[in-house]
Amino acid sequence: YEAFSKNLKLGVHEDSTNRNKIAKLLRYHTTKSGDEQVSLEDYVGRMTDKQPGIYYVTGESKRSVETSPFLEKL
Repeated sequence: YEAFSKNLKLGVHEDSTNRNKIAKLLRYHTTKSGDEQVSLEDYVGRMTDKQPGIYYVTGESKRSVETSPFLEKL
């Protein structure tokens, strides 16, 4: 995934014809996934009924996001 992740992310923005297909290939770090990355489909499948939505933080690196003041400890 590391070899193609930048291309996939660009493809989601630039290739409107295949956007939905490419989006299914994207992977994300979560507060509970550790070093593993998960698909949006897997993440939504693990959500509890009590979780009101999906919140996200962007940053230059995983480390900068982990130390962001906008991230609550869960």
